[in-house]
Amino acid sequence: MKRRNTHHDNTEFLSATLSFLAVNLLWIFFALWLLYGMVPVLLLAVAMNHMINRLEVRMIRAEQRADTRGTPPLNRRI
Repeated sequence: MKRRNTHHDNTEFLSATLSFLAVNLLWIFFALWLLYGMVPVLLLAVAMNHMINRLEVRMIRAEQRADTRGTPPLNRRI
């Protein structure tokens, strides 16, 4: 059985997922803006940014712990 190029397949899924997420965020932000105004949209955007930053810090710390233990680091591509 031949091995497929999994990196290429993952990249295609990642780009499709990110575009799907962007489209959904746009209509959700637009609906919130129409219903409640700009302030809740900005608060939601700030909250999402904060959670993404916390996730990034957590991933970096896990990678550093893996480095000190001698185990291979997480497979991160940024």
